[in-house]
Amino acid sequence: MNIAQYLLARLQEQGVDHVFGIPGDFILPFFQEMVDSGVDHIAACNELNAGYAADGYARLKGLGAAAVTYGPGSFSIVNAVAGAYAESVPLLVISGGPDTNAYRNQPVLHHTLPKKYDASLKIFSQITAYSALLDDPQQAPAQIDEALRVCLSQSKPVFLEIPVDVQTHACQEPAPLQKLAPLQDEVALASALSDILVRVRKGGRTVIVPGHEVHREGLQDRVLTLLDKTGMAAASMFIGKADFMEQHAQCIGAYQGAGSLPEVRDYLEGADTVLFLGVVLSDFNLGGFTAKLDPDQVVSALDGQVESSSGSYADVPLSDLIDGLIDLLPAGEPDAAAPRQQFSHKTAVAFEAVPDAPMTNRRFYDRMAHFLRNGDIVAADAGCAINTTQVQFIGGVSYIASCYWASIGMGFGAAFGACFAAGEGQRVIAIEGDGSFQMSAQELSSMARYDCPAIVFVVNNRGYTAERLIHDGPFNDIAQWRYHQLPAAFGGVGLEVHTEGDLEEALGRAEAHTGPGPLLIEVHVDPWDASEAFILMSETLRK
Repeated sequence: MNIAQYLLARLQEQGVDHVFGIPGDFILPFFQEMVDSGVDHIAACNELNAGYAADGYARLKGLGAAAVTYGPGSFSIVNAVAGAYAESVPLLVISGGPDTNAYRNQPVLHHTLPKKYDASLKIFSQITAYSALLDDPQQAPAQIDEALRVCLSQSKPVFLEIPVDVQTHACQEPAPLQKLAPLQDEVALASALSDILVRVRKGGRTVIVPGHEVHREGLQDRVLTLLDKTGMAAASMFIGKADFMEQHAQCIGAYQGAGSLPEVRDYLEGADTVLFLGVVLSDFNLGGFTAKLDPDQVVSALDGQVESSSGSYADVPLSDLIDGLIDLLPAGEPDAAAPRQQFSHKTAVAFEAVPDAPMTNRRFYDRMAHFLRNGDIVAADAGCAINTTQVQFIGGVSYIASCYWASIGMGFGAAFGACFAAGEGQRVIAIEGDGSFQMSAQELSSMARYDCPAIVFVVNNRGYTAERLIHDGPFNDIAQWRYHQLPAAFGGVGLEVHTEGDLEEALGRAEAHTGPGPLLIEVHVDPWDASEAFILMSETLRK
């Protein structure tokens, strides 16, 4: 076995059957080994999109991988890796490199920066939990194992740069990977649980808010167990939308500060305790910091740290905290006064199309709430992600969006990656704004190449509406593509929607779509047509 084969064996051991990336001369031995392995190379159109695709794959499979060449390849993927770091996605980035002698002598080679062969390692050290140059073949297997242990235990991206000659160097076959247990302080865990228990026993209202870390660690069922036992209300959020509980009787709806429906905002902000489980308390999650929450109300568990006005507790794994809450919190009944499933676009509200009515933003998302079905994988981008926050998901839907790092174009790249993580019969649905779609539209051709029967909605509001609402100007205009005609060049089928009747016809086609390739539906809406939550967030950002 050689080093490249060792790394591929490790990926297969962890359930990774696809590696996204672009070849180049410094990574070609690794790519050749992929050809002869059980891991499929999936070619994106550029390295950035390969990173997005691997991110989307990782969110569904628990680990993703991308392979690029040294220099232009590794630098091109940087933004996608930064997003994975911000949003706690376990992603392995493999970069080729010049041979080991070149690292020592630093000749002026293509793809290199003069006398800065370590530039990529320095950059990736800022956006990964582990980065290493595998320039010693004897140590390379151990470094690969350590990278994977860190990646999986911390749910963060890691970076390995492998010189071209090391990739084919002989090594021993791997023994089963010994994973790292998360750091745990039993005293801190007990103190954090006691803090929360004291608050609950004082009486009053407690609202549970799960976030993106619940998804990364696969804790959805445990959160549902916690709700069922305690009777406490829960809210879904923008970052880490709780797709798994939006049909639960104790789900009050979507919370995003001033961007929330009034019933949800008043109930949550009136609580004695708001328990954030794996939620990043960012401006976007809190409606541009319009959330009216006193520090005494908030208990936040994020990244192994529990914070409250009573204390700070380190090395407390989220899984252990939730298990402890299930064991210690008293059983209770749901609050009859709590709002129930308050979303702007609800599955319980019947939708009846008005065939000749022009398509509007609100009516499109009203209809999407009824189009989704159990098992769907939904990826949304930019402004569409803001709107999708208020779409109530039916049970069994998985959601992907870059709402913290908020890199437009990520959603469509992630939808491409999701096509390879989807199970039998699962639909992949992308909901894109025209501006975000233009960032990574090339992957429509990749979907066609690999016969991915994704359903792609491009909401065409003729530019960057999110930015128009903050500060309008000609810089928010974009090229006007005929999006529904792109499949004629890239592959797949394209449809155009101007009215509610058009949308019904298009959705009829979508219901029956099984390929070959993607189905793209261009949905025309007015450039200034935006949801209330969208407008409120933009007003806050403008100020």
